[in-house]
Amino acid sequence: MLPNPTLDKLQTLRLHGMIKSLGEQHATPDINDLSFDERLGLMVDREVTERE
Repeated sequence: MLPNPTLDKLQTLRLHGMIKSLGEQHATPDINDLSFDERLGLMVDREVTERE
């Protein structure tokens, strides 16, 4: 997982969906097959879904 300061910043910004998505990505063995942009897209999509 990311260092605590980064998670703390995401928490401060109330980006709870991104935090959850990041945790899920770390638990997914094949996640490294995706590009940075694809992974970031997953995190942003999760954040949007959480806010709807």
